[in-house]
Amino acid sequence: MITVLNLYARRGSFNLAEISFEVAKGSVLTVMGPNGCGKTTLLECIAGLCKVSSGNIIIDGVDVTGLPPEKRRVGYVPADYALFPNMTVRRNIWLAFKKSNGMCLDGLQRIIRLLQIEDVMDRNVECLSSGQKQKAAIARALAAKPNVLLLDEPCSALDTPTREIFRRGVNSMFKDVFREFSIPIIYTTHDLLEASVVGDKIAVMNYGRIEQIGCINDVFESPASKFIAEFLGYNVLIGHVVSASEAHVSVDVGGAVLNAEGCGNLHENFGEVIIVIRPQDIFLSPTKEVFKPKWKGCQCNILDGIVRGLRMEGSVVKADVVVGDVSLKAEISPDYLDSLHVKPGGKVFVQIKASKVKVLPKRVEV
Repeated sequence: MITVLNLYARRGSFNLAEISFEVAKGSVLTVMGPNGCGKTTLLECIAGLCKVSSGNIIIDGVDVTGLPPEKRRVGYVPADYALFPNMTVRRNIWLAFKKSNGMCLDGLQRIIRLLQIEDVMDRNVECLSSGQKQKAAIARALAAKPNVLLLDEPCSALDTPTREIFRRGVNSMFKDVFREFSIPIIYTTHDLLEASVVGDKIAVMNYGRIEQIGCINDVFESPASKFIAEFLGYNVLIGHVVSASEAHVSVDVGGAVLNAEGCGNLHENFGEVIIVIRPQDIFLSPTKEVFKPKWKGCQCNILDGIVRGLRMEGSVVKADVVVGDVSLKAEISPDYLDSLHVKPGGKVFVQIKASKVKVLPKRVEV
């Protein structure tokens, strides 16, 4: 297990502050956030490459905060892989293996087979593809028999086809790593799709702080702040509470009133609030009646809207819809768009279940 407690660090004018989390053996923490939020600095603090101002880094019960990198038994794969380009893959891996504590040759061979790099072992690193370099760097990190594995944006240098292959195989690879080593893994990324398929928990960073940490579904479905909602691609709106109770709240957003459920004691704080809605939770309907059978009997917002734009992205259609003075992003399938028979400028009814409208107090805005 790795435990980070109240970590503070400074790099130039940038600060990490109040960083705390735990990662158990055999689990993955995905640290996500925009470029410059501090993901790499955090990993370098754990690896011993960046000095910590205060706080503790504890690995397998040992406080390594003051130890040099070579004493920490941390496997670190930076975004650029940091392989020796004029050496073969075998030589790169062997250098790490010689410094390992207890790694046997059979174990090293299992790593090489696990990552499927047997056929490139005698090739120079400079002759490898980006995907092969990535695998070689991970093999080198594992060859040192680390107690923690750190992967800093491992897909950032990959071309699109290789990135897709890595995403599809990463969970299987991690399971094999856990079976062999049973170590915690910390994996950083700024890519939402990547984060959704990697890891057991997610920590979202902003300006050197962790704003939210939890299970993937909890973070993706219930963002804790305006920043996280915007980073995750939610519709983020500013509104004013017009009525509220323990179970429901109505909010005026640009002239349209949205009803939300389960807002707790928000009714005690009338005033400006933040509304967040996932594009996937906005349904466009040709009629004013509740369109989805499963929504019958649910409290549902039904609003007049005008489609301003439609664009295909991957397997979904992104729709921009204006409701009152507010623009909303919705996602629909191409097949449903064909049946909807709507074009830019056309009218639709925007339907949103009240339970899918999240209301955040304005004080959590960052």
